[in-house]
Amino acid sequence: MAPQLDLLGDEPVRWPRVRDREPDLRRRRALGAHRRWWCVAAVALILGGAGVVADGNMRAREAAAVAQCERQLQAATGHAERRLGLVSNYLEPTLTAGGRVQQLHLADLMSARAGRVLPRVQRADRVCSAVRVRPWHFSLVDRHSAATAYSAALVTLVQIVAAQGTIPLTDDATLQRLRHQVGIGGG
Repeated sequence: MAPQLDLLGDEPVRWPRVRDREPDLRRRRALGAHRRWWCVAAVALILGGAGVVADGNMRAREAAAVAQCERQLQAATGHAERRLGLVSNYLEPTLTAGGRVQQLHLADLMSARAGRVLPRVQRADRVCSAVRVRPWHFSLVDRHSAATAYSAALVTLVQIVAAQGTIPLTDDATLQRLRHQVGIGGG
């Protein structure tokens, strides 16, 4: 007997594709990996943006604190110069019998006034010492360093004068250099 032939009928026949019958696991893994990388990139971008905003806010607060320190120093310097400068401007050195200028010990004469000026200068120094600046805010670090160096020198000098020292306020070259670095004019 001869084999029977399969005859096609009027109904269309569609055989399932091999891909439809067996899922391609490689393709699914690739899509999942891409999604994960996009999620990781999005999270990193959001965290980076938040970090930039937070750093900007910290920098603004630090800049305000350094500016407050500089204002306090300027006020303390002006107060010290007015109070102590009155003595040095008011007195004129007398001449000795040989025609030479007699040395005045201005610091001895200024010591009482320096004692009254000292608390204000120390308060400005404490304000400047309390400021904390992040090390990556380079320009603020430079301004803060100049301000704290000047405030420490000013406190030291006024303390010496208050203790009847011999250094006049405007004759200290180091103090003047530090003062100009802070941006306080005059002197």
